Amino acid sequence: MKHLKQRVLALLLVMALLTLPAAASGASPESVQRADKLASLHLFRGTNTGYDLDSAPTRMQGLVMLIRLLGQEAEAKTATGATPFTDLPAWGAPYAAYAYANGLTKGTSSTRFSPDDPLRARDYVTFLLRALGYSDSAKEFTWNNCLQFAASISMVSADSVEALGSIAMDRGDMVDLSFAALTCSMKGGEQTLAEKLQAAGVFTKEEGKAAGVLGGESWVYTYTAYDNSTVSHTQQSVATSKGNVNVHVLTVNTKSPNVTVKAAMVDNTLGATAPFSQIVQSSGAFAAVNGNFFASYEAFKLPIGHVMVDGEFLFGNTGISALGITADGDLRVGRPSLFTRLKASNGAEWSAYSINSPHQSADVSILYTAAYGRPVDITAAGYVMEVVNGTISAYRAVSAGESVSVPANGYFVYMGSGFASTDWFSTPAVGAAVTTEYYLPQADAEGFTYDGLVSIVSGAPRLVQDGAIVTDLEPGFTEERFTTAISARTAVGIHSSGKLLLVSASSASIQQMREVMLSLGCVDAINLDGGASCGMYYDGEYIATPGRELTTTLQIFVKK
Repeated sequence: MKHLKQRVLALLLVMALLTLPAAASGASPESVQRADKLASLHLFRGTNTGYDLDSAPTRMQGLVMLIRLLGQEAEAKTATGATPFTDLPAWGAPYAAYAYANGLTKGTSSTRFSPDDPLRARDYVTFLLRALGYSDSAKEFTWNNCLQFAASISMVSADSVEALGSIAMDRGDMVDLSFAALTCSMKGGEQTLAEKLQAAGVFTKEEGKAAGVLGGESWVYTYTAYDNSTVSHTQQSVATSKGNVNVHVLTVNTKSPNVTVKAAMVDNTLGATAPFSQIVQSSGAFAAVNGNFFASYEAFKLPIGHVMVDGEFLFGNTGISALGITADGDLRVGRPSLFTRLKASNGAEWSAYSINSPHQSADVSILYTAAYGRPVDITAAGYVMEVVNGTISAYRAVSAGESVSVPANGYFVYMGSGFASTDWFSTPAVGAAVTTEYYLPQADAEGFTYDGLVSIVSGAPRLVQDGAIVTDLEPGFTEERFTTAISARTAVGIHSSGKLLLVSASSASIQQMREVMLSLGCVDAINLDGGASCGMYYDGEYIATPGRELTTTLQIFVKK
């Protein structure tokens, strides 16, 4: 499933929304797509906060939806007839008057319509069957058997009848049931509901075909449980071969439209650090953990491994495992290498082998951006291509000992003398426009790609891969602290359910962390920084407080 972008529409219906647990469709990607299609047909509208597919529809919302599906909203808006209902909102009175006069509703009692009560599945399916021309007044179906009747005409699947009779229906279900009804045949079988609406001018034939309700196969509603969780915290004691390990576990549903997971670096600047509490308070994150290892004992506190923030690499350093997150909440784990392709408008093309690395040599090229945060000391002779506002503004030789500043509104590429002397090298032409793109010089063994990614953090060693413990150690991570030492640890993993697990242990070896992450159900897991860098925050509580300032964190935001 893709992470979901709720479309915020104008406030077209002013109605109270009760908060009940979403049980089925919710804001699943498929339900959002169907909501888009119904909106394109003028049959569904949002609230002031979007489609609100996770919330419970009210009886009044269901009635309005029925009237739209009948293609009669224009008439309903101007209805002035009397009703016996004494509890109607002013905006809803015309709809209720129209429905009452045309036998579409009877209310919940002789004097009440109960407009803000939650709409039950039987209520809405009854509405839909009426829209299809069936009559409960004529005993063609009853409220009690309406779900079975809907299954008999292929509006809903037979397997969904029991679930629909017991779930707390959400607006996602209302959308999906409405879409199914559009592709059902009207009573008598001469045309579908969608064909009837198209003939009545509610939408055009082209709109109907584009939305998939005309000219295609019928679509049957099938109940599918939808996970509406966001972030949860548990404390567990996990058995390992060397004894139990006490861990705190944050379980993150990255597929929820209410959850955003972001990598962050202090001030978006390499080497900048801040107390964990300050990082959390400044960002407003609901939860957070420490991220990449970094050169904590050096003056220039560079991270180790890739760091991507908001779709931009702040640091690109190939060699260790990485967790990538897309805007839609997809998770990727691998050990991807990184090059940046630079294409000039005159056809010239170059590659940068890393991003913001201070390690220069004759045979490399390095992209330097504003995230470097300071003038770049040149340690090996070469050349610099400056790009400002997407155009090459300068190309010149540089010598060891010089310092080069990153230009405002741009970047520069350091090109070692050996790199610039190859037969295939094209001398940059000042004035040429340049575009950049990240790419893999060779395919990642696990299929890790950069397309769609907005965040990356890195760590080592790899703990779990494809549901099995990994004992290999990445180069640079073979010291005792990565083998037998007992220390505070932070790890990140992908659960078999697809959820993200963030785990903090106050005392564990790497082997124990491998066993912990596997026991917790991870199919992939990476060790993040540990020791005095371990930090975990959740909903106002600092579960683990680092003993030093941090530079990179992984933050979780929850939309209330």
